[in-house]
Amino acid sequence: MATIAAMNKLPAFCPATLALATLLAGHAFAAPSAQLLDAVKKPQAIDPEWRTRLCALLPQPCDPQELGLYRMRGASASDFAVLSAEPLAMARVRRDKDAKAWQLERLHDFSAYVASMKKDASAGLSDTRLSLAPALYPVAEGQWAMAVLQTVSEMYSGGGASFSKADFVPLDGTSAVHEGIPFSCSKMIRACFSEKEYKNSKHCHDESSGSLRIAYEEPGRPGGPYSWQYTWLQSEWPSDTPASGATTTRLHFTARTTERVGFCGGPQ
Repeated sequence: MATIAAMNKLPAFCPATLALATLLAGHAFAAPSAQLLDAVKKPQAIDPEWRTRLCALLPQPCDPQELGLYRMRGASASDFAVLSAEPLAMARVRRDKDAKAWQLERLHDFSAYVASMKKDASAGLSDTRLSLAPALYPVAEGQWAMAVLQTVSEMYSGGGASFSKADFVPLDGTSAVHEGIPFSCSKMIRACFSEKEYKNSKHCHDESSGSLRIAYEEPGRPGGPYSWQYTWLQSEWPSDTPASGATTTRLHFTARTTERVGFCGGPQ
């Protein structure tokens, strides 16, 4: 009986140990996530003149063809976000159904950041398209940034490629918190050139695509910036290979080791 009692006896914890365990449990870090913006599929059904009317709310000059209308997840039916490439800006707007008018709630203008980029002769922006990714990225508690994408495109006979890097700029800031991070890529090169090859090949292109994933870890000090952890996913689908033969690789990297990223063979 003594042996059984000894086996069933639970270990005792002193009050100090229990207090420490409770403190640590209460300090558990709740990792944030990016807030995605969903594209409105048929904005003309909301307002046939939405491009012109929303451009009028943005800094000028504004190109109506460079606008995109989005909704923030969880927002009310009357709240929208508009992304503009010219000027580079994001605006939160509201649609008044009764008055059939758009109201500007808040403007985040990245024109100053673009101007600072153009001052850098090494930026090579002449062949680069600037745009904003449709998402908000957590920088610190209550602070968000957008990805200013710099995209270079290449055209091939029967194919093409696109390579995008991102500078993450706070909504109300003029300098990036993270720069030159590989964001996405795609590349397709034709591998069939004769009727016979097109007829017999399992796949007539060499294709690759890649994209960035970000995980957010606890800041080093209270109220400080989150630690960003980067992962690159890249898929390869060789020519004359069935879709089942495509492969995907996963690579962890840092802002100092971006050259390790495959980037679909694009410029680093």
